[in-house]
Amino acid sequence: MNTELQGIASKYSEAVLDLAVGLKQEEKVLEEIQLVSQVMSSDREMAVLINHPAIDGGEKKRLIQGLFEGKVTELTSNLIGLLCDKRRLNLIPFIEVSFRELLNKRKNIVSASLVCAERLADTQVANIRAQLAEHLGKTLELDVKVDSSLIGGVVLKMGDQVIDGSLSGQLKALEKQLLSV
Repeated sequence: MNTELQGIASKYSEAVLDLAVGLKQEEKVLEEIQLVSQVMSSDREMAVLINHPAIDGGEKKRLIQGLFEGKVTELTSNLIGLLCDKRRLNLIPFIEVSFRELLNKRKNIVSASLVCAERLADTQVANIRAQLAEHLGKTLELDVKVDSSLIGGVVLKMGDQVIDGSLSGQLKALEKQLLSV
């Protein structure tokens, strides 16, 4: 992701989150931003409309707000309008990510990814989730994926931390040690 765009998007996200919290609509606004982002990124015609220089900004605003009219709150509609006015519709995916991160931070939620070599039973996942939540002292949002290339074990990713307990990771570390001798 583009760091400059992330920085700009975070300013919009902070402002919208503050307003959403005041209205007690933070979850609803997150869902709506996700919807807008999904529609704008998945529809080719929408991408052409957003990026076409010959289409007037006011016309873009009218069309996009019309598309989401009655489907989003006034706050989200105003965000879309502001982004149209500022020619910043390309920030919506960045705003979605930033808004979710800021909301999770306020709610004391940590997102993590657990990649395992084979499918874990629900009880195993619940046990891992509970132990991590207790260790971190925060609520844990855990995304579990299966990657058979790990051979065995698990890899846990939380933010910029990676804990590699996989067999393939251990083999790579051993290979690195042997090659350095």
